[in-house]
Amino acid sequence: MEEMKLVSVVQTFESIFDEMGIDVSHEASLYYVASIYYTPMSFTEMYRKAKRIRKSISERALRNGRNALMDNGLIAQVLFVHGSDTRFGTEPYLPVNPRIVVEVYTEYLKDIYSDEDFSIRNRDVGEIHGIWMENFGRHGIRIEKGSVTLRYVDTWVLYNLLGAIGGFENTTISMMLGGIDVFKDVYKAYYSHIIQQGSKIRAIIDRNGEAEGVKRLKMEYGDKIEVKYMPSEDYGTCRQILFDHDWALDGKELLLSDRSGPSCIGTIYIREADSTALSRNNFENIWRTHSPC
Repeated sequence: MEEMKLVSVVQTFESIFDEMGIDVSHEASLYYVASIYYTPMSFTEMYRKAKRIRKSISERALRNGRNALMDNGLIAQVLFVHGSDTRFGTEPYLPVNPRIVVEVYTEYLKDIYSDEDFSIRNRDVGEIHGIWMENFGRHGIRIEKGSVTLRYVDTWVLYNLLGAIGGFENTTISMMLGGIDVFKDVYKAYYSHIIQQGSKIRAIIDRNGEAEGVKRLKMEYGDKIEVKYMPSEDYGTCRQILFDHDWALDGKELLLSDRSGPSCIGTIYIREADSTALSRNNFENIWRTHSPC
């Protein structure tokens, strides 16, 4: 992409990040776009590239932007527990799918930009989404088989989930969640699409008091969704998401004293049959012993 287009894309995501409440929205947007377009590279190289887009940016400001992206679930950090891997470079962060971010905030963008301006910006985001696909793959983690361990917040997993589910048909998505926030109305189109493709959803939640929300889900999705409640004290802070035998996340929510910063650590398995089977057996054991909400 030409640098002028990158400036436009940075401005588009700056608007979204500002709406999210990110104080350093421009710095965060600059790092986010650079991390998609220029990966993999070191932070020093990333900083040099970022200065081409905004000459006045400082290294400290760019780091602040990166930290804000981590705190808000727009990037996840790769942890090299499986050994060093040059595919991720020395700046090992995975940005969420830019197309999903824009789709979630489309109505907001349409409110602040003219129809013509929105159309141009949407086209430019489409181009950088293509670059994201080339650099990070359809799973968003740069590999098509194997495992990657990450530090992240729940929002990163949600956006990764929304980006992944479109490619699955006639499958069962099984999830262990804190609550049902992943089924907010703004995300409804994604779930409706996969259900129309023959898929089903099973969710185990540990947050009581969601009766009205669960009732709404059953009215919207009928027998295509099942929800069960199990108190967190029964299984700790485990978090899992599984797509049949191809894709699995086995995670854990960290117990942080101040609840600030990335709050989860987990491993994503792609086409790793043995690891996925272990996660699935764990989920099935829990699922069988609890009643529907």
